[in-house]
Amino acid sequence: MLKRWMPVLVVDDSLTMCAIMQEILHALDFNDVQMRRSATEAINELKRRDYGFVLCDVDMPAIDGFQLVNMMRRDEALGAVPVILTTGYPSLITRMLKSGAPFPASGFILKPFTAKDLRDKLSEVIESAYQRKELLPRHFAGYSGVEPI
Repeated sequence: MLKRWMPVLVVDDSLTMCAIMQEILHALDFNDVQMRRSATEAINELKRRDYGFVLCDVDMPAIDGFQLVNMMRRDEALGAVPVILTTGYPSLITRMLKSGAPFPASGFILKPFTAKDLRDKLSEVIESAYQRKELLPRHFAGYSGVEPI
């Protein structure tokens, strides 16, 4: 079950892709969707506010999606936030998987994707994170006795 009250951050250098992903997320009943066009903007936004998950393009200038996820994983406050990487270039994912390095993101989805594709991937990633209690928002932590992230 998806938790549609969670804010979502979309990170893509393409304004068109940001708008498409926002439209799909709205169609999936995610009402609070924020967009950032660079990894630097995304990190600043993630430090400012809690997000339920991040959709991030792999191929961005300056700091790419892999680097953004690695930065998040090294940050104690952001390390457990699920990230789904998006790309139209399967070779970028293949290269990362073949490198032997751990895959930094929670999952990936290839562009172009449909609302159903995204919903299915979100269900998989979000439910997995909630089952591990990695996604407990700070303001709900006191109800379960689990420390917030």
